[in-house]
Amino acid sequence: MKHYLILIMLLPIVLAANVYTLDQLIEYGLGNSFQIQRAELSNNGSQSSLRSAKWNLVPEANLFAGMNQDLDPISGNSDLTSNTGFEIRKNISLNDAAYFNYRYANLDAQTADMELEQSYSSYAYQVFQAYVETLSATKRKSALEENLAIQNRVWEQSKVLLRLGKTTTFEVKQNEIAVMNSQISIIQLENTIENARSRLFALVQIEDLGYPLAELEIEIDKSVPEFSTEDMRELKILKQELKRNEINLKQNFLNHFPTTSLGYSYSRQVSGPDFDFDTYNTVHGVSLNLSYSLWNLFTNREEVTRAKINQQLAELSISDKIDTSRRDYDNIRKELTYLLRLDELYSERLQQSTEQIRIAEERYRLGLIQLLELDKTRTDYIAADIEFNANRYQIISKQEALNFLLSKQILGKW
Repeated sequence: MKHYLILIMLLPIVLAANVYTLDQLIEYGLGNSFQIQRAELSNNGSQSSLRSAKWNLVPEANLFAGMNQDLDPISGNSDLTSNTGFEIRKNISLNDAAYFNYRYANLDAQTADMELEQSYSSYAYQVFQAYVETLSATKRKSALEENLAIQNRVWEQSKVLLRLGKTTTFEVKQNEIAVMNSQISIIQLENTIENARSRLFALVQIEDLGYPLAELEIEIDKSVPEFSTEDMRELKILKQELKRNEINLKQNFLNHFPTTSLGYSYSRQVSGPDFDFDTYNTVHGVSLNLSYSLWNLFTNREEVTRAKINQQLAELSISDKIDTSRRDYDNIRKELTYLLRLDELYSERLQQSTEQIRIAEERYRLGLIQLLELDKTRTDYIAADIEFNANRYQIISKQEALNFLLSKQILGKW
C-alpha cells in the first residue's frame, strides 16, 4: 500500500512529461481500480473467516460474577451472597464442526490468495490489451495522415497533368477516390482510438488528459513456450474446489457413525455472604456422549450422493479446463507462428520499400522521374510500414496472450 501511495504522489510529476507509459498506468491502476479493490476486499474477507475459524478451535474460557439477595417474606432473611470465578470448556467430537469449518476456511483462504494473484495478472493483461490497441491505431492513423497528404498531392498533380493532356480523367478520378478512402480510414481510426482510450482509462480509473502513449519496446521472441498446466492459476483454483469436495466427503463419511463427543470442563468459584468470598469451590468435569439418529442412514445417504455428484462436477470442470486451455494454446501458437512468418516478409518488404524510396529520390534529383512517381513510391513505403508495425503489435499481443493463458508473468512483471 505504501508503494501505491508513493506512486499516486509521483503521478503528477510523471504526467508532467506529457506522456503516458504502460508500466505507470498498470501500477496506478493496481492501487486505484475498482476491480482490484473488490478483489482485495474479497481476499480480506476470506482471511478474516480463517482467523475466526481458528478462534473457534480454542477452548471456551468464561469469567463470571454475580450476587443474590434472599428476599424471603416469611423468614425475614435478607442475606446477600456473592460469587465470582472462571471456567474452561472444550468438547472434542468425531465429526467436530469447528474442525471441519477450519479446514474449509483454510482452503478458502488459499483459494482467495490464488484468485487475488489471478486478478492482478488479469488486470495487467486487460490494461496491456487496451494500451496496445490504442497505440497500434494511433500509429496507423499517423501513417495514414502522412499518406493522405501524399494522396492529395498526387491528386493535385494529376489534375495539372490532365489540363496538360498528359493523363486521363479516369486516372484523376482514381486518385480522388484514393484520397476519399484515406479520409474514411482516418475517420474510422479516430473512432477506434477514442473507444480504445476510453476503455483504457476506465480500467486505470484516471482522467484522460489526452497525452500520447509512449511507444513500447517490442521484443520478438520466436521461441514459443510449451503447453503446461503446472502453473495455471485457473486450474489450481478448480483443484481447490476438488479438495473442498474431498473434505466434504470425509465429513459425510464420519456422519455414518454415531455422534461421539468427549468433553472436559474446569471451573473455579469463590463465594460468600456480604462479599466475604470465603468459600472456594473447584469442579473438574469429564463427559462422554454417544447418540445416533434412527433416520441417519437415509438422510446422510442423500448428502453423500450430492457430495459425490459435486465431486464429479469438479473433476469434469478440471478436465474441461485442461481441454479448453489446450485448444486455446494450439490456436494462439498457430497464429503466433503465422505472424512470425509474416514478420520476416514484412521486414524484407519494408527494407526493399526503403531502398526504393532512396532510388526514387535519387532519380527525381537527376530529373529522371516526376514528383508524382516519387510520391507513389512513398505511398508504397507507408503501406509497408503500416502493415509491418500492425503485425508486430499483433505478435506481442499473442505472446502475452500465451503468458496469460499459462499463468506466466505479463510483460515479465505482473
